[in-house]
Amino acid sequence: MCEMRNKFNPPAPPTCWSSSVEHIIKATVYTYICHRSITHAIDSVSPYSTTTYALAGIYALWMVKNELDLILKRLQRKLPPGYIGFPILREIEFIRAISNGGIMKALHEKRNKYGTIFTRSFFGGTTIVAGGQDDLNWIFNNDRKALTEVAWPPTIVMLLGPSAVANQTGKYHRVLRRLLEPYFAPRFVTNYLKCMDETTSDELESWCEAGEFHSSEVFKMYALRLFYVSAFGNVDEEMIASLHDDFKQWLGGFMSLTTKQIPGTSFAEAMKARDRILDTVDVLIDKFMSENPEDSERAQITIMGRLIYGKDKDNNRVMTRDEMKDNILNLIFAGHDTTYASISTLLYHLSENKDAMDALATEVSTLSDPLTADELRNAPVLNACIHESWRCDPPVAGSFRKAVKELQHKGYSFGAGSVFNYSILMATTDEKLYKSHEKFEMRRFLPKDHPLYSSDIDSGIDPFQGRSSYPIFGGGTHVCLGKAFAQLELRVLAARLLKGYKVEVRNPEKVYFPVNGWNIEFELTKRKSM
Repeated sequence: MCEMRNKFNPPAPPTCWSSSVEHIIKATVYTYICHRSITHAIDSVSPYSTTTYALAGIYALWMVKNELDLILKRLQRKLPPGYIGFPILREIEFIRAISNGGIMKALHEKRNKYGTIFTRSFFGGTTIVAGGQDDLNWIFNNDRKALTEVAWPPTIVMLLGPSAVANQTGKYHRVLRRLLEPYFAPRFVTNYLKCMDETTSDELESWCEAGEFHSSEVFKMYALRLFYVSAFGNVDEEMIASLHDDFKQWLGGFMSLTTKQIPGTSFAEAMKARDRILDTVDVLIDKFMSENPEDSERAQITIMGRLIYGKDKDNNRVMTRDEMKDNILNLIFAGHDTTYASISTLLYHLSENKDAMDALATEVSTLSDPLTADELRNAPVLNACIHESWRCDPPVAGSFRKAVKELQHKGYSFGAGSVFNYSILMATTDEKLYKSHEKFEMRRFLPKDHPLYSSDIDSGIDPFQGRSSYPIFGGGTHVCLGKAFAQLELRVLAARLLKGYKVEVRNPEKVYFPVNGWNIEFELTKRKSM
């Protein structure tokens, strides 16, 4: 079943003073520190001590000013309620909460106390968390109107790269999206169905023949193989293994609190891994161009080919080499980790819900061979299981936006520069949208004419629309480019697996970062004909 979560209870409207108390206490503490530091600086006979105490006093005075500014924002309704915390201590608590799962408990406690919009600290900054359907609609609409821009933490911005489409806003973002979007459309990604099906069948056969339990880590290698086969038609195992190792080190830098590349730190090692990945991508681009000229079939029907040769129809513009490298890196990353999380989490939920697994096995047994895109898209139980697994444990917990001008929402005035964290985790556990949200219930997404449909659990939400009620792939102009590819990939894997095999899952472990989901161990055995 889904990770147990607190049910949503509508909170009483908080007053500005209830949150201002925190700032009054902190301003008092900082004033005391400032006073003591200045006193010691005056009394000290050592130049070093005098300087140290003076700097501490100046810093404490600056912190007093910050707290007074926050009190003013609270009183003027420029900041929602919510506890921010003391510097360093709050960062330690934030990292601890992510590592041990406390982040979910904290989010739901705050939602119960303050409502669907509140303030908290992320990576040292004051951030407005928004998790209601109306909040996400507001953020996504502002994104479409160019009233907000992406606002990843600085470390993630550097790791993704300056030319990555995920980092862009405005005209440059629109140009990149125009270059890329046609080649991620549902109809285009069906070009990959044949190689996906063949690669998946080979992988499943290999895992089964081993006759042992496998870690869900194998899904990362599977995702890399799919990418490589899709681009080149074959697999370079040595290069895939190298990419896999470098991605693990690269991801280790995502939780860094500073962009300083101090030798030996996780961020410094992550940036080195990024350089190695880009060197590998350089080799991949050269290899593709040498084997597939612009007029070749593979150059026309693969995402790799369109990234290299594709042109913006309005401006006849092709991507620069740096744009290619950053965006290929981001595409591989998206497939590498979100694919692994999606597969292992789906298998976990199916193993915990035998009725759903049996219903899915029965349905996929009727699918034609080879698989067809239309059948996969219209398989109700298959899609309901996938959508419910993503709802219970969305691979990406949320994203960040920054206001470029003053914005109004729910009686608050957010100034330019205000940072918003829209929470997918909160949106998919809203009891007003999803009855019994703490349970895995694939029936909530079944069509009304299906024999297993139940009106008692029906959410009334169409996950194919991907709106703010089901924001698994984000929203606005920054909605995930790889949505159709990810859906096809998971449909093929789930259909092929349960069509031909029985699966046993053991040792599930909940993980929250860098992707949200479950780690598992699994074993496959051949299924007798149904």
